[in-house]
Amino acid sequence: MSKTRAFLENVVIVAIVLVLIQTLFDDVAVLAGWPWAVRLVLLFVGLGLDIFFTVEFLARLYGAYVNRRAALYFFYERGWIDFIASIPVLLLISGPAALAYWSGSAMVVGTARMINVLKVVKAIRIARVLRLLRFLKIFARISHTESAMAQRHVARIATIAVTVIIAGALVLNVGLGLLDAPGLEHRYQHQMLRLIDQVQSHDLSRATGVQAVEELATVEDALLLVQVDGRTVYSRHDTPYYETNFGLSDYGFSERQGVRVFFDVRPFNQHHSRSTLVYLLIIVALIVWYVLYYTPHFVLTISDPVHIMSRGMSEKGYNLEVKVPVLYRTDEIYRLGRLYNDVYLPLKRRASSAGDGVEDAVDG
Repeated sequence: MSKTRAFLENVVIVAIVLVLIQTLFDDVAVLAGWPWAVRLVLLFVGLGLDIFFTVEFLARLYGAYVNRRAALYFFYERGWIDFIASIPVLLLISGPAALAYWSGSAMVVGTARMINVLKVVKAIRIARVLRLLRFLKIFARISHTESAMAQRHVARIATIAVTVIIAGALVLNVGLGLLDAPGLEHRYQHQMLRLIDQVQSHDLSRATGVQAVEELATVEDALLLVQVDGRTVYSRHDTPYYETNFGLSDYGFSERQGVRVFFDVRPFNQHHSRSTLVYLLIIVALIVWYVLYYTPHFVLTISDPVHIMSRGMSEKGYNLEVKVPVLYRTDEIYRLGRLYNDVYLPLKRRASSAGDGVEDAVDG
């Protein structure tokens, strides 16, 4: 049973690393303009990982419930991280993206609908960073010391730091959306609505109207395609190019009085992928900093003194003194360490010497 459990834990660790890689490449693919076929693979890899973590969370929660420790698992063993990084991500991000692909739907733009859709897209892109909370599970495999206290403390403080960063970003974006503060979405909406109005201001049933749209496209890079009653009158690219480079989230369209205008939203996606990538790199750097710097620091200044004093009090022949750094000598742990060195150890040595004298007298 222990071997099976260890194997499953290793599988989870591998999946966590894959999530980090998939999240990184998902944003890099948008920024670099990778072909849609590659991004589609990344989409379904993310979907599969989210399903895996959802099943894993439900299995852990069920096991904890059966053993009457569900609250302990969820609140004290960071089960809430397992929940946040699985079910909401599946229901709000990878699941809807896969359903949109299977249904063949695209972004529909209207006067007020577009800005609401773009706000949701912005919040969801930042929420994708929640996957990195699973990365904190790897702390359980970092062994700077045998102290469970050190591992628990560092994992907890890293969890708080990462959660505050992500929650702050979400609250900021949702708050700006509720306040209707001007931002990229507003500018993009106004640009697209202006573009649609300009296209529809021309008589597209005549050659002069089509020529005017072609001239408009030379200065408006966002204009992709114009159709009138299902007939294409202008297209920036041919069909194979669209099939290779455009996914469902890369374009939007608006239809008025039989005129349908398609436009490019890839610059908008790239902007938010860049923001998400920045958050991702900040969090990874923060976790690495905790692992490489703060964990050894905590072990040196907290766990080691406690470990030395614990062994000195429980083992007769262990008399190692606590090393008290000058920089931290006023800290409570080292004030206790000085008492241990100056009071307890001398008493222990005298008691040991007295005991040895009694034993020698008896032997004599």
